[in-house]
Amino acid sequence: MVLLNYLSSYSWHAKVVLTLAAFAVIFGEFWLVAQSSVSNTLAKSVALLKQLPDIVENSVSLKPQFDALNKLVKAALDVTMCIVEFKELPSEYISEDVPPMSVASAHIPIATYWVIRSIVACASQIASLIGMRNE
Repeated sequence: MVLLNYLSSYSWHAKVVLTLAAFAVIFGEFWLVAQSSVSNTLAKSVALLKQLPDIVENSVSLKPQFDALNKLVKAALDVTMCIVEFKELPSEYISEDVPPMSVASAHIPIATYWVIRSIVACASQIASLIGMRNE
């Protein structure tokens, strides 16, 4: 809810794009370091600084979690793309008053909410993976 309050002045499609862009930075850095640390010494050092070595060492046992995380991120990206494409439809050819458009427009806030909620869940999952130790 705090995130939605920060984004309250933006349109629904801007909210979802901003949230996904912010998450992409976190997710991209995590994924790049986690995957590259096996073969790249600089990435291995960054993984050590970011306390990721346990993730790399346990990557086989964490594969189901990584797969689920990737599927959720892909679904959030797909929904975001649909929202953006819908908003980019030329308004001179399509009226907002037409029932299919008004119904679709009514679903945009709901879809945005669920994408943002999914992204927060993914960020939480990444934070728990980073915080995980050999326990």
